[in-house]
Amino acid sequence: MKQTVNIVGKLVFTIVLLAILYAYAMFQGGFVSWFLFYGMLPFLIYMIGVLLYPISKWDVHRTFSKHMFQSGDSLSVDVYIERKFPFPLYYCVIEEYVPETLNRVGTKSEGYQYMNNPDALRKAKRIKRVAFPWFKRSIQFKYQIPHLPRGEHHFHSVRVKTGDFFGFVTKQAYYTVPGRVLVYPHKRDVSMTKRVNSFDEGAAPSYSQTKRDTTVVTGVREYAPGDRFSWIDWKTSAKKNAMMTKEFEQQKSSDVLLVLDATESPDEKRIAFEGSVELTASIIQSYKRREAQLAFLVLGSEHKFFPFTKSNVSFDGMNQYLSRVEPDGKTTFAESLLKQQQGLPNHLIVMIVTRNLTPSLKTSVIRLKQKHARVVFFYIEAKEQISGEQRQLLRELEVSGVVVNVLSEAEMTQAKFEVST
Repeated sequence: MKQTVNIVGKLVFTIVLLAILYAYAMFQGGFVSWFLFYGMLPFLIYMIGVLLYPISKWDVHRTFSKHMFQSGDSLSVDVYIERKFPFPLYYCVIEEYVPETLNRVGTKSEGYQYMNNPDALRKAKRIKRVAFPWFKRSIQFKYQIPHLPRGEHHFHSVRVKTGDFFGFVTKQAYYTVPGRVLVYPHKRDVSMTKRVNSFDEGAAPSYSQTKRDTTVVTGVREYAPGDRFSWIDWKTSAKKNAMMTKEFEQQKSSDVLLVLDATESPDEKRIAFEGSVELTASIIQSYKRREAQLAFLVLGSEHKFFPFTKSNVSFDGMNQYLSRVEPDGKTTFAESLLKQQQGLPNHLIVMIVTRNLTPSLKTSVIRLKQKHARVVFFYIEAKEQISGEQRQLLRELEVSGVVVNVLSEAEMTQAKFEVST
């Protein structure tokens, strides 16, 4: 409404100015007065044409180079403007309204050197270009957004502004152009110093002969087709005068529960949270490759649980959720973890990824250790932010049998995660 009133006011002023110049030329006469009138006439008519030209009728659309990325990738965007009537326009200012979610810098491993200074990876993005279309029916506007941050980013509108040569008359229009890109967390290889599979952990036995352990012998039996030559018990075969094969303890698969702390932190630890998500996504990818059974639990404003699975579809669902998860929730991670313990089966391998460490969380993790075969604790924090109290809590966790991994700038900037399990 305000813009309409402004256009009408300028239109009336331009017509009145034209009438004044004409009246001046008619009554004054002479070369100067008529030269002034005819010299200003093309500009005044052009001003009126700009005011009457309906730029809101233009067709504006946007295309992306692709719609799914990993954190740190670059996005290429093409904005196309089509108009039916080629009215001569001296200039057009095209501005893309970038989502606020893109006002962060998404990096890969090298970005974690700024864990102690999160502001270093904040950067407001403003996309604006000037085009000189004149009689062109089509205007194309290209730009790039480097270092995409993780998340789901929604584009909404484009603003186009134009005017006359002198800037006296200006018009602008807003176009709703929806668009969406999804940025997954960056994934790295994970080097685990200890195999997760063990005999006493998990509930589902593995019947694959390639996973059978050949160090714990439980008995002997007669040879059967398919048994390996190295399994033959020669002493027993000689005594019984028959081919006898060793019986081995059946190995059980490792049931791993991965828990991510997505609660809101008292002190903003944005880069540490992104590191938590990246480590979690990398662990999920590692178990997907080895076709191992994994469950995933996110504790934040909502509790999201992905049950035990080996399905690639379920693993993809975990990654999609990780691309959108944000720290939220007033309940502390220690309280949420304590509530979830009651519903968990016994003798799991529990992996906890967090950026917060408090005495209450230490107590919850130790209680979890008493119920489960193994607990692996990943603590992501800037080195300078780890206090003496937190170091003492980490030592107490280690004494209680919890496998502790502290990942600060030195560990997070490596090409792959090297952790103990």
